Amino acid sequence: MQLLFYANKNDNNENRLNAAIQAALPEKSIERFTSLADLRERLRRIVEPESIMVLAALDRSELVKMQAFRDMLTEIFIILVLPDRLKSTIRLAHLLRPRFISQLGDDFSDLNQIVSKMIRTPHGSPPAPASLKNRPNSGLGS
Repeated sequence: MQLLFYANKNDNNENRLNAAIQAALPEKSIERFTSLADLRERLRRIVEPESIMVLAALDRSELVKMQAFRDMLTEIFIILVLPDRLKSTIRLAHLLRPRFISQLGDDFSDLNQIVSKMIRTPHGSPPAPASLKNRPNSGLGS
């Protein structure tokens, strides 16, 4: 699993976001991008399935530009950080199929917890139902 992080501007919000992500996975490396062109180039190379990408859109225009990557993000878990909570922005954000949405002005504690949980939880194999966990072996196949 890889973690990719895009934020265009290096201001207080992006620094706080970066700190929240790093706190969630202190021992893992984070690939950071500050331009959509660099991000596009990286997405043209292999990205491990079930990797996580945190995308911070500085404004609606940048969120619109991110839509061009939609087909490249199908096997990546998206966390979006939006500039506002307007209905039109949320509607546009959902086209990227994010697992979680936050806003630039948030404290990012929820985002930190979400990233931590996504790192700890194996996405490929759903947990066994409780009814099967404690069931004795039926002896089939022996």
